[in-house]
Amino acid sequence: MASVVGSNMVTVVEHCSISPPLDHSVTQKLLPLTFFDLLWLNWPSLSRVYFYELPCSTTDFKQTLVPRLKKSLALTLKHYFPFCGKLIIPTTLSHNTTPVIRYLEGDSVSLTIAEFSGTSSKGFEYLSANHARDVDELLSLVPQLPTGDTNTIEGDIVQISPVLSVQLTLFPHQGFSVGFRNSHLVADGKTLCNFIAAWAAINAKQLHCEDDYDDMDIIPFYDRSVINDPKNMASIFLKVGLRMAEEFSKAPAPSNIDLVQATIKINGAQIQGLKDLVLAKLPHVSTFVVVCAYVWTCMAKASIALGQGIDNENQVHEHFIVAIDTRARLDPPIPSNYLGNAVCPGVTTLKTSRLVGQEGFAYAAEEIKKALHQQINNEEGVLKGLDVFFHFMEGINGHKNFGVAGSPKFDYYGTDFGWGKPKKYEVISEKFALVGSRDSDGGLEIGLCFSKNEMDAFTTIFTQGLVNSHYN
Repeated sequence: MASVVGSNMVTVVEHCSISPPLDHSVTQKLLPLTFFDLLWLNWPSLSRVYFYELPCSTTDFKQTLVPRLKKSLALTLKHYFPFCGKLIIPTTLSHNTTPVIRYLEGDSVSLTIAEFSGTSSKGFEYLSANHARDVDELLSLVPQLPTGDTNTIEGDIVQISPVLSVQLTLFPHQGFSVGFRNSHLVADGKTLCNFIAAWAAINAKQLHCEDDYDDMDIIPFYDRSVINDPKNMASIFLKVGLRMAEEFSKAPAPSNIDLVQATIKINGAQIQGLKDLVLAKLPHVSTFVVVCAYVWTCMAKASIALGQGIDNENQVHEHFIVAIDTRARLDPPIPSNYLGNAVCPGVTTLKTSRLVGQEGFAYAAEEIKKALHQQINNEEGVLKGLDVFFHFMEGINGHKNFGVAGSPKFDYYGTDFGWGKPKKYEVISEKFALVGSRDSDGGLEIGLCFSKNEMDAFTTIFTQGLVNSHYN
């Protein structure tokens, strides 16, 4: 029976479960969680959506597209079995139960089939555009993760939770969207991107009546023994994570009220202009560094414009956090197709007064570059300081801090299910996300999620800053 959800934006027409082809030789697979995974123990689930232009009727969608996508998803899960497994997390410290992803024969991914039922003015063109839209409107295209359960294993009370859900939403005669919600514990951005790319590639092969799926270069690497943990960080992170979970349970749930999502495009010429502005201080600086630095300074200036100003002693500190992919930087390196999390944080700190000063952008770029260099090139390896990361975060509790999601290195717009590349890819509910531009070589799409007032202030400052610098 159809149901209406998401402020009457979509009507759900089907809930189903997609399992990989049965392999009776394997009844259970266990994939232990590493310290890289447990770093995200209390992180909110991640929401992503791809928009595809395709003039398709409701009948064609239900009878042709959906069956193909179901079949190709099942074939993909044959290789990415952890995505249809369950997280097994102890609720108390114990020596009996190790946090794992457990796959049992018959496990599945929840798939929701929906049809847009909102007003035409807020349909496909509106939702896939760059202007500010209510976050809840976009979240109507992303399913919830099914509710987990508690059970007892070897005397321990454990939480058993799904890790991925998918939603296909039709906009009749316009296109469709593919929404994902996943636990960060099972995958970082690279792993999730690899999974979605594999699903798209298998579906495209189906359209061309090709069935050589097993010959494709999509098989992930699972071996956890390549992750060395001499400092026993997995135990440390589990202990801290369980304590934090208890504290979070007492706090009020976050609300999306007044939050809007928007995208700002910045082209190659504008990025080069930003690099030129710091040329004297930083002759060699990456696109990632200058764009992050510019966004950071614009955020600080927007806060000042809204009256969230500097204190009397100018001692307010702001912290900018980046996720560093360690796969090629560990000793020894691990394969690029490693499935799971393999990122560590790099942190930069500046006073608000310095960020909003005349040289704030140059200072921010210099400090971000320095933090990345120190984290990547220090003699103790890329993981230096990770064991005390939570202590650091507790020490800056109450300070302004935010990070960047996504990566310009991931080919989101190459995700072609056989009907063309996406019109739009959206990282939902992340304050700041970076995506390579769909339309211009060397450009970027900057995803933003703020309150309406913050968004207005930020976009004005961001745009005017480029104009004033003559790089528009």
